[in-house]
Amino acid sequence: MSKVPEDKPPVDLGKRIEEVLKRHGIRAEKRHVDRFIKNISPISHVLSPQLLEALVLENLTIGESYFFRDIQTFDKLRKVLKEKPSWNVLSIGCSRGEEVYSTAIVCNEVGVECRIKGIDVNFQRITQARKGCYQFWSVRFLSKEDIERYFNIVDGQYCIKDVYKKNVEFIQGNILDTGTEIFGTKEKFDIIFIRRVLLYIDNLEPVIHKISSLLKDNGFLILGAGEYFPEVLEHFTPAFADVGTFYRKIKLKHDETHKHKGFLSKTRSEKTKINSQLDTRAEPSDSSREYTQQKVQHQPKELEIVNLLKKTIDGIDLEERIKLIEEYIAKKAYNRAYELIKESCTKYPTSYVLWKYRTLVELENSDLESAKNSLQRAIFLNSADDEIWQLKHALDFRTKFK
Repeated sequence: MSKVPEDKPPVDLGKRIEEVLKRHGIRAEKRHVDRFIKNISPISHVLSPQLLEALVLENLTIGESYFFRDIQTFDKLRKVLKEKPSWNVLSIGCSRGEEVYSTAIVCNEVGVECRIKGIDVNFQRITQARKGCYQFWSVRFLSKEDIERYFNIVDGQYCIKDVYKKNVEFIQGNILDTGTEIFGTKEKFDIIFIRRVLLYIDNLEPVIHKISSLLKDNGFLILGAGEYFPEVLEHFTPAFADVGTFYRKIKLKHDETHKHKGFLSKTRSEKTKINSQLDTRAEPSDSSREYTQQKVQHQPKELEIVNLLKKTIDGIDLEERIKLIEEYIAKKAYNRAYELIKESCTKYPTSYVLWKYRTLVELENSDLESAKNSLQRAIFLNSADDEIWQLKHALDFRTKFK
């Protein structure tokens, strides 16, 4: 068997990877895919379709998390759980299980019974979740007392105590798989977490429809802080006026279904306009302010969600803001990233990372004068960051040939 040159991957390798990502509804950054192709190209000629698929899922799916991520969400969850004595919970894209075990801890402390299932396409992460042992990175925001309460320290790892593993199950799979029924035909959930997952899915409608079908009437959908998808409003409505991560399933009567679909069709373009308003970085003119004020009475739900998103963003810490900014930049949603960056720079003016990303986005938007000012702040705050000097080189080049 002839050896495939190491510096020239097979012409169909990228296509094979693309087919795996499409089959699982996963969106991966091009730079991650290119790096993955470079790494596996020397052995790609001996990879079976099954092994290639496993490698794609291991290397190109999202996996970073930590305990009690989006603390506002878990504070609200504590209050919600008091409504009844037992709950059936699903965590989609559960990664290594931090979200599942955080939920189990809250259930235990509130004193309610919870059956919790976590599902993820990545077999290695599901294996880690079942083991329930973590590095310090996953528990870094917990106090010493909380760590001692929730974990046993074994060989330098933080292993979740058995009491929090009760009624917890982890499943490798994709909720859109049609070949097998993952949960059983009659199983319904009271709460479904799907945080930092929808950002990476191209076709949202079948995913949201499936989630709605898995939820009980009036069940809760929980998104990540700062996430907003107009498609969600076709099945869900904001559950609370003070946090933008909780949505409740809309219960439709049989004779209301057609009417509801007509309403959704009519308002979808309006929701898109609201979403576009979130992306714009220009300050509204006096006339546009007046127009917006006139539209308030016609778009209460959408404007309510905009306000909820702002409240939620205000409550998250610097690290969460940076992660959300990075996700927006990865999606090339520069206008939305810029709004969050500007607001975050006001709240955290000494964070060099924010000023670095501000420079990057201003470069992308060809706002060179603003980029110069932001770059000066970034250099002053941390002149040792190589990426800052790369941005300076790019800015100097753009300015020279302007």
